[in-house]
Amino acid sequence: IGGSGSKEFMVLAKNGEDDILICENCDYAANVEAAKRAKKTCQDERPEANYASKFHTPNIKTIDSLAQFFKINAFYTIKAVVKKAIYENESKLVVFFIRGSDDLQEIKAQNACSALELVDASEKELEKAGLVAGFIGFVGLKDIDFYIDFELENEKQMIMGANEKDYHLIGIDVVNLNKDRFKDLIEVKEGDCCAKCGAKLKQSKGIEVGHIFKLGQKYSKAMNANFLDENGKSQPFYMGCYGIGVSRLLAVAIEASHDEKGCIWNKTLAPFVLEIIVSNLKDEKALEFANKLYEDLTNLGLEVLLDDRNERFGVKMNDFELMGFPYALVIGKGLENNEIEFIQREGLVKELIKTDELMEILKKKVL
Repeated sequence: IGGSGSKEFMVLAKNGEDDILICENCDYAANVEAAKRAKKTCQDERPEANYASKFHTPNIKTIDSLAQFFKINAFYTIKAVVKKAIYENESKLVVFFIRGSDDLQEIKAQNACSALELVDASEKELEKAGLVAGFIGFVGLKDIDFYIDFELENEKQMIMGANEKDYHLIGIDVVNLNKDRFKDLIEVKEGDCCAKCGAKLKQSKGIEVGHIFKLGQKYSKAMNANFLDENGKSQPFYMGCYGIGVSRLLAVAIEASHDEKGCIWNKTLAPFVLEIIVSNLKDEKALEFANKLYEDLTNLGLEVLLDDRNERFGVKMNDFELMGFPYALVIGKGLENNEIEFIQREGLVKELIKTDELMEILKKKVL
């Protein structure tokens, strides 16, 4: 939505839809779509050759085969990834150059070229643009937009495609290029080093529950939304956008607290704190007791659900476990001995309590 920055609020969850990288040492954490890392280094020997020496590399179209052919680490190769960038009124091919040992992060690439979407380019589109798949390089590349990953800037003695079938260039120095071509393009992975402190990053799954955007003056200038500063001069407002995913919060609560039987609601979030289950509707005494208890607890302001459905007791218990209300009271045969069953959903802890002790126990555990 524009602006100069944003922050996501994530809750860690194994079933989350987002990949998050978290530093093991400091407070750095980021969505993989925006994560940064400390610049990588490699101790393996670098290939040596005169600048842009052309080598015949028959049918060497992949980074792995290229590294094997020259007996070098893929760290010293440059990979070309071609995408078709979709814009509002046009589409065009864009080439992204990254280190051979890295992978392209498509959201970063999309942002780099300000596209609405990136899609794979077809072989016919490559041929029409004069690009030779497997042998693409930025030296001599004409009439095609291209971007280079930040980490390649000022790298020397690299290997990349020669824009000619079955040929690669060795001894490429990534220097003297327009600064605007260098963008953050690579996907940071678990095990990479934190850009903030240098410690290892670990990867987790998370669910986004909130998002804030720093909009700056982009919209206030467009809307002529101004204020008078201390000097009486008109200035555009600085704006922010703040969003909380209310429905997502419920999903996060379930992900954070559940078992194989169903949800385990926190008292604060639960739609009902207590469920009263009548085990047998034919037991008039039990039904009468349950109805009176429901009225008394409701009058006390407690959110109570009375399950007086004409269903088998097992069905009612399964539903209680599935829905996961924090507590339940089972009114059944034990009432003959002035006993009812109190169940705590977390851990399915059960205990028999005397009816004359019920209100005291509810005050301690439920109210």
